Amino acid sequence: MIKHQDLVDSVREYAELDSTEQARGATAAVLSTIGHCLRPEDRRRLAEDLPGTVEEAARVPGQLEARDADELLVEVAHRLDTTPERARYLAKAVFAGVRDNDPDLVDFLRSRMASDLLDVLAADGDPPHRAESVRPGEPTELSDEDVERALRGLTGWSGDHTGISRTVRLPDDRVSPLIDRVQREAREMNDHAHTERFEDGVTFTLRTDRRGAVTEPDIRLAERIDAAVQDIGSGGRPG
Repeated sequence: MIKHQDLVDSVREYAELDSTEQARGATAAVLSTIGHCLRPEDRRRLAEDLPGTVEEAARVPGQLEARDADELLVEVAHRLDTTPERARYLAKAVFAGVRDNDPDLVDFLRSRMASDLLDVLAADGDPPHRAESVRPGEPTELSDEDVERALRGLTGWSGDHTGISRTVRLPDDRVSPLIDRVQREAREMNDHAHTERFEDGVTFTLRTDRRGAVTEPDIRLAERIDAAVQDIGSGGRPG
């Protein structure tokens, strides 16, 4: 069985939290949410391997409740009164803490949970300073995996954690209005879009310059740019 102090210390270290109480709260919120994603018999197995102080978090009532990755993060965020962006990295910190203290339990969870949930929880390939050290209110650097997942919901964008770009080809008289709209959207979000205009279109590149990486606000700005292209360029033609 995992020792309480070892688990909480691991979570506090991974997430770089200020107190043991914060680590305990994050651990309970994440484990409770994971519990809802398991069948009752699997939930009992999880609870049996946890220390008594957080064991009850996994003993949630009811049958398995289907959740996708976004829903899991929204629930963790609600429990901790934070953002889904922050919840993602707290969840990864908790999962990493469990892995460090009981690898067999993590293997068990991997065999019982949906793959998209595991993609969110698994910290493999994410440097700790990117995945688990961001303070609330500061934009978190996204990993290549995070960016790849986000790009699936956008139109015509490509890139990795260092930057994402979209090229749109459209009539010349629509380029300036599109650029003006994008710049207004960026100012409203306190973000910035790099623009490169050419003969029959424009390329937008997004990254958070002070971090030198793509962050969650950049993804939200990309969504607004997609809407602007749809409104002004009648969809444009992806380059």
